[in-house]
Parts: sequence; C-alpha cells; structure tokens
Amino acid sequence: MKKSPVSEATTNKGKGKGKGDMKKKTPVSSEASNNKGKATAPRTTTYTRGRKRKHVDEPQQQEQAAPAPAPSSTQGRSFTFQLSEPDVLDCPICFDPLTIPVYQCENGHVACSTCCIRLEEKCPTCCLPIGSIRVRVLEKLLESMKVPCSHAKYGCSATFSYTDKRVHESNCLFVPCYCPHTDCDFVSSFFDLPLHFISEHGSSAAVRFSHDKPFAVTLSEDDDEAIVLQEETDDTLFVLHNFVFSLGKAVNVCCIQPDSLPKYRFEIMAKSQGSSLEWKSFTMNIQSSNVDTTLSSRFLVIPSDYFGDLEICIHM
Repeated sequence: MKKSPVSEATTNKGKGKGKGDMKKKTPVSSEASNNKGKATAPRTTTYTRGRKRKHVDEPQQQEQAAPAPAPSSTQGRSFTFQLSEPDVLDCPICFDPLTIPVYQCENGHVACSTCCIRLEEKCPTCCLPIGSIRVRVLEKLLESMKVPCSHAKYGCSATFSYTDKRVHESNCLFVPCYCPHTDCDFVSSFFDLPLHFISEHGSSAAVRFSHDKPFAVTLSEDDDEAIVLQEETDDTLFVLHNFVFSLGKAVNVCCIQPDSLPKYRFEIMAKSQGSSLEWKSFTMNIQSSNVDTTLSSRFLVIPSDYFGDLEICIHM
C-alpha cells in the first residue's frame, strides 16, 4: 500500500531534534562576511545599568575647538623704513623733533605748536597765518613711528614713539659719560664708567673718600685743574674743579652721572689764620669733566690767602 506524503510529514512532526540541531545558527549577511577581518571604526555605544548612563563618543564626534579669529585688516601691515633726511620730521623753525599738534599755513609750511605761539601765528616763510590748520596725516605718522633711543649703543633698549623721543632721551640713564682721567677718550654709560676708571687707571688716580666723612684735598696754586674723587663703596665719580682767576680760585664739585639722577649735597671749608670760608650746596650732574661745561655753574671763590688744603664732605 502506498503511503501518502502528508502522513509521512505528520509522522515526523514533533519528533526530537538531533544533537547537532541543538545550536541555532545566526544567519550571516554577505556584507558582514565581506568585512570579516577588517578593522572597524569605533561606534557610539549607549547602554543602561541601573539608573546610570554612560555615553562614549566617537573621535570624529568630539567637540571641536573654536576656530581661530580671523586676522584683522591691520595685522602684518607694519614695516621698516629708513629716512634719507631724518630732519624732515623736525620743526623747520626751532629744529626740535615735531610734537603733536602740528600746524601748517595755507601754503603748506609746517611748524610746531610752540613756534606758532612764539611767532604770533605768522608763518616765517610766507607771512600767512599759521596755527589753525592741523596736519593730521603727519600727526598720525608721528604717533605710529617707533624709534630706538639714540643711546642704544650704550645699553638702552627702549623704543617709543617719535613724539616721545626728546622726553625720553632727556631722562635716559644711558646718556654717554666721558672718563674724567686726563687724555682718556673712553665713553660709556654711567653704569660702566666706574669699573673702567678703576681697571684702566687704578685707585690711585682719584682721591678716595666715604660719604658723610670729611676729607682733605690740596689745590694747585697756579693752574686750572680737575681733581677726580671716587667714593669707596659705590665707586661713583666726582670732579672737584679748581679755576684760577684774578681774585684767587673758584672751586665747585660735580658728579659724573645723568641729569635725571638725584644730586648730592656737599660742604667745602677753606681755613687760613683762624678764619674760615664755608660753602654748602648741591653737586651739578655732568657727563664730561671739561672745564667749559662747568664754568657757568655755581662755585666758591677762595681768596689767595686761603690757598692750601680744603676740607670737603659729600653726603648721600
């Protein structure tokens, strides 16, 4: 008798599966099969454990830094130039560096504000009025120019606008100072001069003294002279000038240092046969011991009868 296919299928229904059929295989797509063995990029993974949530970002999804600001229109526009005639930026009347405000007449002749006032606002070149028309372009140029100090070779590293040049250099501590020793042409800043004097000329080339302590100096009777004085502690250099003239001698004490530094107080006493002359004053700051630089300063007149030793005391 021939069995029906339906009955055979019914007979097999519900039978236990073989041991090899216990594991159910997960279908593998063709795409996964093709990518097998290849490195895959990290993915964003989110999972929950209790109430805590952890989130791992892909590197390409991390927050990027804010982009750098675009350069301004003025960046990189500075440049260096050289004036073939540096005095073009000086006032043609007083020859000092131009300072703001700068004025011009109707013909374009330029003058600084100080000269306009001094000339009663009348152009010295064409006699037209001057002092009301500002030269704005030239003023902006003066403000934007950065120049080095003229004393840069002596150690000053400052730079400033052209309009501040005169003010700075009048107070600059690196103004050149000249060695007071006879026939020495060494020039340096105030900071280097004492060491030069000691190393090149020796301590015997000057009268050594200490601040606030009197010391004696012998003057020459017939010739002008400059006697170098040097302080024991800080090596600051002073010069005692001795000038010969009809009434006797004129003496004063100067310190070799920039004008902007404080002056020293000193006392000079000359004695003769029970009488004495005493002078109290302040040193004059000088950069050169040349006699011509000190003749106009204050001095003590010592009559011929008082020639001899002077007692000097220089205070801090």
